[in-house]
Amino acid sequence: MTLAEQVKAARKDRNWTQSDLAMRCGVTLRTIQRIEKGEVTPSAYTVGKLVELLALEQDKSSQNPPSSVQTHSLKSKLIPLAILAFSKRNLPKHLLMLTALTLIIGSIFWGFAHNSTTLEEGKTDQITFSTINCESTTSCDMQLTVRDLDGKIQLQKTYGGTSYDKASAVLAISDGGYFLLGSTSSFGAGNYDMLLIRTDEKGAVIWQKTYGGFFNEYGEKMNLKDGLLSIEGLQQKCTTANVSNDCYMEKWTLLVDGNGNLS
Repeated sequence: MTLAEQVKAARKDRNWTQSDLAMRCGVTLRTIQRIEKGEVTPSAYTVGKLVELLALEQDKSSQNPPSSVQTHSLKSKLIPLAILAFSKRNLPKHLLMLTALTLIIGSIFWGFAHNSTTLEEGKTDQITFSTINCESTTSCDMQLTVRDLDGKIQLQKTYGGTSYDKASAVLAISDGGYFLLGSTSSFGAGNYDMLLIRTDEKGAVIWQKTYGGFFNEYGEKMNLKDGLLSIEGLQQKCTTANVSNDCYMEKWTLLVDGNGNLS
């Protein structure tokens, strides 16, 4: 069974959608789709996450382990690649295999060490998501800025429409993309709606969605929770058909998958 078949079978054994698996791995839906089609060889980090998820799932359901997946076979798919990389050095076969295994295990743990902090809210000294251009009397925009360790700007993008758009939080994803959370009166169904934007590593919008109704909804913060994105904000409640003095704000929590669909 190929790696693609094993990943697909394991996912279905758990009744996960491709979006579910993508969120848990911290990669895009497109990446999982291409892995399951056999179109790409996953990075060491992604293989490590797949192995980790399968191992965790087997530990939690040892009485009903997935019937079609052996986690060691996922790692073995990378062995020929490592051997090929060192084959021109004319090493003995046993040293080639040992070198290959060392590289694979090392690359997986390197991926864990260097990506373990990417699935959390961006640190303010490196990644900022802020409200700008509010000097205008009719609109505000949102701006994502990513700096390197020396403070040099590596990425800067502006988002928003023709009205007021306000930034609240940013969450970096392990594949280099971002979730951007804010509030918008440029898009959506109400005066203000909660706004969630998913970008790629270059800041280009993959999709954006709004949440809310006729009254006001505001996004405030977000984090990963059990493989889903948990968003916290405020929702306006009114006792009348329109905004009045009888309106009040309530805390509002949403769970969405990697495509922004409510869970």
